[in-house]
Amino acid sequence: MSSCKGVNFTSADVAYANKIQSEHKSWAWWLNNLGTLVVFVIGFCGNILCLLVLWRRRLRRNSYTQYLIALAFVDTGAILAEVLSALDELHQEEYKKVLIQHSNMSCKVYNYIRYIFYSMSSWIIVALAVERLVAIRCPLWAKNICTVVNARRIIFIILLFTMIIQSYQFVIKGLDCMPSSSSTEGCRCKTIRNHEYLRLDVILTVYVWRVVLMTLLPLTIIITVNVLIMSKLFNEGSLLDHTNTTCNAQRKMKLVYKISRMLVIVTSVYLVLHVPGSSLDIIKFMYITVFRICNVKWQYYIHISHDIFDLLTNFNYGINFYLYIISGKHIRNELVRAFKHSSLRSKSSVRNGKNHRSSYYMSSYVHGSRYNQARYSNTPLSRRPTASSM
Repeated sequence: MSSCKGVNFTSADVAYANKIQSEHKSWAWWLNNLGTLVVFVIGFCGNILCLLVLWRRRLRRNSYTQYLIALAFVDTGAILAEVLSALDELHQEEYKKVLIQHSNMSCKVYNYIRYIFYSMSSWIIVALAVERLVAIRCPLWAKNICTVVNARRIIFIILLFTMIIQSYQFVIKGLDCMPSSSSTEGCRCKTIRNHEYLRLDVILTVYVWRVVLMTLLPLTIIITVNVLIMSKLFNEGSLLDHTNTTCNAQRKMKLVYKISRMLVIVTSVYLVLHVPGSSLDIIKFMYITVFRICNVKWQYYIHISHDIFDLLTNFNYGINFYLYIISGKHIRNELVRAFKHSSLRSKSSVRNGKNHRSSYYMSSYVHGSRYNQARYSNTPLSRRPTASSM
């Protein structure tokens, strides 16, 4: 509200300003934090199932599954960071103190790892979209480009890139303590209150990371790639013009097209859930900090919308596996096959245990019979025990 100093407020403006600065949290704040806990439970279970299904040998040898496995890992880390932040907010609301007591170094490491998860989640989606474009538009090149080894190399390059980009977190992040606090109990993990650090945070976090790396570049690449893929799918998706290929080749092409449709849906849902939150963050910063527009009503609506869009972004980290199940028949079949395999394995283990016990008793009986036969083999018939004597 610093942009509104010296401005005469109307009664309506005062009401909106009181809502923004009130100690009582808004309904959107509660929806965001409690909804994040629900998203964490749903997303954690979905990502674990995703890893169990995609790690099977039938799918693990495909290049696109390498991106989906890496995406499940980073999405789990991202939603874990979000639920820790939500629990900390709820704990401060209830007990007026932070939940996790960070040291100065742990605060820096926590923010560094958290932003790596966020960045990798976006750029793995971008790499996945480009990989599908190559597989659809250039099938001859795809045999050499879209391989498991190359997919792992690209994921490693994305990891190195994000680690380098986010290294500034070690400089600007730290404990922000109240002047009256003598210990770390009254300190919060955030950007250090220093003019140079705050300026560096604005340039790198808002302009470079949020605007360019998380919004403009992924948005441009994913939309362009999806349009090219969908144009190919709509033109040749029916696969009616493949009369000169063998049945095996036609089956492989159909599977490639189905996988590409599934991944187009995944990348499109990412744009729908992620871009509004990032765009609102940019608008909020430009509206209040850069242009210094004093409109309390709009500031209140931006304040409410931020919590709602933040929850939508968190949904993006938890629903990918459910999108695979809904849009990918081969993923559904593999999930059913995994559960059937586990149930059959448990039944076979029980059956093997019974067979082991029966074979043990049978072997004991045979061993006893052979022992008795050997014992009385050299004994005259008159001295051998009969059935009545036994």
